[in-house]
Parts: sequence; C-alpha cells; structure tokens
Amino acid sequence: MSELQPTTDGIVVIRSPVPGDSEKLIAGRDEASRRWLGPGAAEPIPTGCILVDDEIVGWVDYDVDRSWLLPGEVNIGYNVFAAQRGNGYASRSVQLLMHHLALRGAHHTATLLIHRDNERSLALAARTRFVLHGDLDSNAYYKRPIPALTYTDGVVTLRRQRVDDIDADLEAKDEEQINWLWLPGHRQAWEAMTRQEQRGHARRNLATNSAAFGAGPKWTFCVDAPGASYVAYVDCDLANEHVPAGDANISYASHPAHRGKGYVSRAVSLLTRFLVDHTGARCAQIIVDTANVASIRVAHAVGAQEVGRWIDDRGREMIRHQLRL
Repeated sequence: MSELQPTTDGIVVIRSPVPGDSEKLIAGRDEASRRWLGPGAAEPIPTGCILVDDEIVGWVDYDVDRSWLLPGEVNIGYNVFAAQRGNGYASRSVQLLMHHLALRGAHHTATLLIHRDNERSLALAARTRFVLHGDLDSNAYYKRPIPALTYTDGVVTLRRQRVDDIDADLEAKDEEQINWLWLPGHRQAWEAMTRQEQRGHARRNLATNSAAFGAGPKWTFCVDAPGASYVAYVDCDLANEHVPAGDANISYASHPAHRGKGYVSRAVSLLTRFLVDHTGARCAQIIVDTANVASIRVAHAVGAQEVGRWIDDRGREMIRHQLRL
C-alpha cells in the first residue's frame, strides 16, 4: 500500500499515520464504531488519518484482502469520531481517498460493505455515488469505478499541466489574461523580468502545479483540442478566500489563438465532472468582472446562475455565479 501524501479539499486533510496517531484513533472508538466496524486493531494503522483544523477526527482506509473482492477491486472503510459526525467529513475523506487511488492507478473499482441498519453509511454511499450491487452476507454491497484523471467530451480533453506546456503557456499570457486573472502587482513583477526570467518563472509554476495535482486543494488543468495542445487553462480551488471553504472557485482562460470556439465552456463542464468524482464540493462558483463579457458567456453556457454582485477592492463590479454539483 503506497504512502498517502497529505491531501485536502479545503475542509479535511487525509494523510498517512504518524507516531502517536494510534492512541488518538483508539480513543475515538465508541459504541457505534464498535457496532459497525468491530473492536478494531490493537494498533490501528489505516491508510489515512482524517484531520480538521490539524486535529484527528477519524480515519479512512482501503484494503485488498477481502474474499469477495475481484482482481482490481479494493474495499473502503472509514470512521469519524462521534463528536465530529454529521459534518460531511467522512464523505469528503472517501472522495479524497478515491482521488489517491486514481493517482495510484493500480485498481479500477472501489467497494463498500454496509450493514442495512447503518443509516449514516448508507447515506454516505448515496452522496458519493456508489451503486448498490445487491447483498453480501446480509449487508448492502456497493461498487463505484475509481475515477479518471483525464476527462474528454470528444472535442476537448482535460489533463494535468506539464512542464512541456511552457511555450503555449507563455503565448497565452496576453493582455486579456493579465487583465482579468492576474492579481495586483503581478503584471509589474512580470514586466520587470527578462524574457529568460519569464520563461523560468512560468516553467517553475507549471512544475509546481503538476506536482500539486495530488494534494489539492487547487487543481489546475490544460485543455487540449483536436490537433492543438493547450487551447485553454482551467482550475478549481476549494480553499479560495472569495468562496465558502470546501466549495470550488472555478477560473479559466483561453489561449488567444483559440478564443470563440467554445472550448472553455466545454472544459468547465468537464471540470465539474472532476469535482464530483474527486472531491466533496457540492457547489462551484464563478466570479467574473461585469466588463468581462466573454467570461460571463462561459458562466451562462455551463448553467451557472447569478447570485450576487459587489464592488471589489479595486473598484470593479463583480458577479458571483453559482453552479450546483
């Protein structure tokens, strides 16, 4: 079983156990956990501990040593301590574990075995889109494919960024992108660099984004189209200061050579599929300057609804669009 790097969706963190965690996991056992999961190991070492605000609130695990599992399947287990139940932490942790399994690429299906009286876990199975596959030893038996890491609708493909995207990435940094997406001070810092320094900066940023793809809470993607690579950029950030923690802020930018072709709208729709498959976010938000007509068209094209307006600290009127996932 591979090491689990700390992974977060802005609400929970799952990480491999460290010395001292076993005592906390044992102390968190209660009547409900023993009823549904049994007495537990004398020294528990789950795949991951669940943390909220740096405190352990439970665990999430998978194994392949169950008699009912077929080749390529894993069984998932979890528990959240009694005082922390009802906050969605277990669902979010299972989603992040599915993301970890997708990155590993060693298995194709996850399963859940849930007692028919365990209402909380039955509700989790529904929220995380596991599908009932009948009964097993009088328990409800669920399966769900481990999600993909690339998404396509037949026209555009969403994939993680790579360092070799450097040339297209630099070409995409035009006045439109700088004006709508860059933060105050970034333009001045960029323009003060030599071309070689700009290339080095952009290369490091691509490498950082690619390496961070496993950890969250922000995921960045390139968008490819038939015969063209990096026609757009999209990202989802589940710890953005402008949206509620755990919701996703979606940003996007089209390569100037590919604007007006509908690629960004398609990519954002695919990005919502990634969010549903890999995270516990239940809502995505798209925040757009009222003057950015093209970006507003994208928000409308994907079905996002305007829910508010305000003036930001630079005096711009901003529109908040919301999209239920």
